[in-house]
Amino acid sequence: MAVQSVPFSAHAENGMPMPLDSETAMLLRTVLLPHFERATSWGDLCARLASKGYEITFRNGHLVLADDTGKPVCTGSMIGSPLARLAERLGRPKLRTDCSGASATLRN
Repeated sequence: MAVQSVPFSAHAENGMPMPLDSETAMLLRTVLLPHFERATSWGDLCARLASKGYEITFRNGHLVLADDTGKPVCTGSMIGSPLARLAERLGRPKLRTDCSGASATLRN
């Protein structure tokens, strides 16, 4: 299990997800982690996650998985695939930030 190296506050106002209970974390890890591990590019990862009803966003420097309504579900670290490890393997993500710089989406 990966440990998050930088603490964050889970708060609805900053768009960060609440910590997951252990059962939910295990279910998400079981279903989604193989897609993170097998993805060959950021685009491939996005397509894989979209097929499961999730999208990648970036909030306050963290990779955040959101559901199809945009609600934050978990961070990559919460399911065992932190942003640093993904960036090492897939390259730095190309991001489009909002005006505040607090959140971003992947650019195509």
